[in-house]
Amino acid sequence: MSSKQRISILGGGIGALASAYFITDQPGWEERFEITIHTMGWRLGGKCASSRGPNQRIEEHGIHGFMGSYYNALPLVARLYDELKRPPGPLSTFEQAMVPVNLAMQWEWHGNKLHAWPQRFQPNSHSPRDPVPLNDFGAQVARLVEWLHDHLDDSDAPIPHEHAGHASAARALVARLREGVKHGLEAGAHLLIEVIDLVWIPLREALIALAESCTPLRHMFFKLDFVLAMLKGLVKDDIPRRGYDSIDHLNWTDWLLAHGAHPLTLASPLAMTTINITYNNPHGDTSRHSQMAAGVYARWTLRGLSYMGSFLWRFGAGTGESIIAPLYELLVRRGVRFAFFHKVTHLALTADKRAISAVEIDVQARLKDPSRAYSPMIEVKGVPSWPRRPLYDQLHPEDAEPLAAGDVDLESWWNGWVSPQKRTLRAGDDFDTVILAISIGAFPHICTELMEARPQWRDMVERLPTVMTQAMQIWLSKDLESCGWTPKLKPDEMAVSATYLYPQNGNTEFVDLIPFEDWPAQNTPRSLWYFCGLMAEDDEVPDFSDTSYPRRMSDRVKYQSIQYLQTAIGPMLPKATPNANHPPGDPMGLDFSLLVDLREPAADGIRRFDAQFWRANIDPTERYVTSPPGSVDYRLDSWASTFDNLVLAGDWIYTGLNVGSFEGTVMSGKLASYTLTAQPPLATIFGYPTAPNAPGETWRPRGAYPHPPPPHEPPPP
Repeated sequence: MSSKQRISILGGGIGALASAYFITDQPGWEERFEITIHTMGWRLGGKCASSRGPNQRIEEHGIHGFMGSYYNALPLVARLYDELKRPPGPLSTFEQAMVPVNLAMQWEWHGNKLHAWPQRFQPNSHSPRDPVPLNDFGAQVARLVEWLHDHLDDSDAPIPHEHAGHASAARALVARLREGVKHGLEAGAHLLIEVIDLVWIPLREALIALAESCTPLRHMFFKLDFVLAMLKGLVKDDIPRRGYDSIDHLNWTDWLLAHGAHPLTLASPLAMTTINITYNNPHGDTSRHSQMAAGVYARWTLRGLSYMGSFLWRFGAGTGESIIAPLYELLVRRGVRFAFFHKVTHLALTADKRAISAVEIDVQARLKDPSRAYSPMIEVKGVPSWPRRPLYDQLHPEDAEPLAAGDVDLESWWNGWVSPQKRTLRAGDDFDTVILAISIGAFPHICTELMEARPQWRDMVERLPTVMTQAMQIWLSKDLESCGWTPKLKPDEMAVSATYLYPQNGNTEFVDLIPFEDWPAQNTPRSLWYFCGLMAEDDEVPDFSDTSYPRRMSDRVKYQSIQYLQTAIGPMLPKATPNANHPPGDPMGLDFSLLVDLREPAADGIRRFDAQFWRANIDPTERYVTSPPGSVDYRLDSWASTFDNLVLAGDWIYTGLNVGSFEGTVMSGKLASYTLTAQPPLATIFGYPTAPNAPGETWRPRGAYPHPPPPHEPPPP
């Protein structure tokens, strides 16, 4: 019998891959562990999975990229490419895989119209490989104030001469603010409150009075009001010592209002960006008041401006090509095993309810040659990529033929497919430890015994709501400038926004991905737009026996997308409308003749949308995990599953960040590895609170760490 600890990782998303990466990142790991990742379907990535469709176009679950404050994810990708040492090619280095972006287009609703408000960010010298200088509360507060200083006067329109005095007063206020935080928030707390109470409040009233008629002063007001309310809240609520969790019972709007924010500021794109990119609307309904825990909101927003190198980093190709394929490639090289087509259906407990006794699995497809591992990748333009459906030639013909004939989506829980084989992993025989890295949306279906045995599990599932999202991609025959998008982009900028019209309020132009696709020279798209947003959950989700549900939801996204394009494109792409191209006509909708359609014969008008891509993210494992007020206390720690042989990973566990994100999921993988191996040290899980900041203060009274750090664990080298 092997003396190695056998680890079964359940799930194929970032939590699973990150857990395996950090466990195997330690010297001699192969002498201690055997690791198998069990994932349903034919590809990896979870909500970040992408694949290739017609013309080898890249098809995603939504819009993906990194913020510059992804202190754990960015260094992971850098080390990943360093270790892979791919031969020279289109995606062989970190610099090719991650491209800096320093513009975010914000859209402001004012005067019953939508107005573009570009936000440009200055690149800095912080390396995306080294988050240590920024992983500090004081440094992040100082960076927030520096952002305010750098951007206070960034309006394209000049401030009218008669209002110059107000602008000068605002600049003087920020100068005093910079002086106040120079030596840390606690040292400057008295001066900060004095500036807010004695200087800002009277100036605030003057700026509000002018906000309607003067755009530069209105934007100046928004920035000052937002930042000062944040700072006042951080001081008054003693966040440096009490921690962000201490205010997570409050909604973000209530917290900011309590510390002086004006309602106009809360409705501004400055405040709404965090809400929009974290999808915190109840039941996915953007007509309802957003709900996000105040501490989660404050941490994410404050950290977002303390970025490494650039404010955003986009992927050099699709998510599957840039991130997921290299992770798979490296893990295979290290010796991790992958069991594709393994859909987990149930976790069973021992008789005493103390541990996992078995993992029940549907083997969705059998391999033609069971002695050989399934090889999931294809190569497109010299880049390892994921196919749209399984590579049927590797599957047993009795499974391959009906799967191909029915175009069965093995990632859909409503596909009606009867798996040809069952498998049960048993504790002691097949595994010693389970890492559960499946998204929490599936727990009511696979973790029923755990929820019945432990109230913590039931409460976590009930208190951490998940929401459905929708996405579409359109390929246009006109380039960005010809479509009327402004401003003109610099080399490190791209068209990206999270504050456009709902429901698909997020949009990004990915023209750089077109060379990775396969289009005829005479009909190559000139621009490529991704849209993504929430999808309201209007009705009860049906039983999995209702196999028409995915088609109905796909149709819903299709027709909502068409309606969106018919009504919402004018402000963003004014030269892509019928009125611009075939006047007179609609000035708000898309000219559908611009959609690239290579079908024979090509369709006319709206029917050209049928040649584009859209998807409804409705499956339990695709649903986005939200962070409403009061939810943080119900997140379990990686090491606190309450079952002896079960470790947790995913953006639904407690990470300190507590936001559904690639970054939070990478943090969870680090925490899972730490639970089993004491590595990486907690101090290198950037953003995870490990110790009180002052004697006698408690940061997180949530139970003991499995490998306790010293009271003030030193920063990593």
